[in-house]
Amino acid sequence: MKRILITCLIALSLAATAAASDSISIGARAGAVTGQSSTFTEAFADLHLNQLFSIGATAAYMAVDRDKVSSVKRDESVPITALFKLHAPIPVFSPYAGLGAALVFHDKRGAKGTPVALLGGDLGIPATPLFLNVEYRRQFDDALNILAGGVGIRF
Repeated sequence: MKRILITCLIALSLAATAAASDSISIGARAGAVTGQSSTFTEAFADLHLNQLFSIGATAAYMAVDRDKVSSVKRDESVPITALFKLHAPIPVFSPYAGLGAALVFHDKRGAKGTPVALLGGDLGIPATPLFLNVEYRRQFDDALNILAGGVGIRF
């Protein structure tokens, strides 16, 4: 009986957390493609449907140096990404995982789509709507691993 009561309380707590009001977060991140000479800057926005789920979009600029035997070729691109994220309802640090799709506009190769997976987290700054953000993202078609960090505001 005691276990059933505890299980019901946990379920009610999660349901109440999931029913929280909508909020929007916006911000900027900077980072690099791991293992390559590169730059990565991005603006992001998320609509938090509740404490567990959000949908978001990003617009980024990325420059990656592709080393060849005889020269270095710079690949510049602008990925526009749509994402769906699942957040853990932890008060101060909110880790998340997500899936999405990016439309990548390359400077010399045209545009193409790619699936995207990501892991990240938001660290809230107490008594402010500001948060710090860190994110790992995998762009599958280009085989790129991106690591970035930034700051955002939630309202």
